Amino acid sequence: MAPSLRRVLTAPATIATYLLLVVPLALGWLRTSLLSPLALPGYLIYTIGSAIGNLIAPRLDLWVYWIPFLAGCYGIAVTTGYVYESVIDRLEESR
Repeated sequence: MAPSLRRVLTAPATIATYLLLVVPLALGWLRTSLLSPLALPGYLIYTIGSAIGNLIAPRLDLWVYWIPFLAGCYGIAVTTGYVYESVIDRLEESR
């Protein structure tokens, strides 16, 4: 059985993945000395989104790309949460 949407959107795996993608990059953006290697996955998502955004609307400032970055990271986190909850459901059913 598929997990409910509410459970997937608020799953610990979803929240942890979102925080892991956003927080290290946001800390590095606020203060460069706080940038760590943990920011690499978020930085790659931000860079790809910025490149696509620059092709679509080249005159926008880079701070504007944070909105799609945050939405994209949440989409990736929800996908991760769905997979996690599905695996947990299958493991509980097999018991």
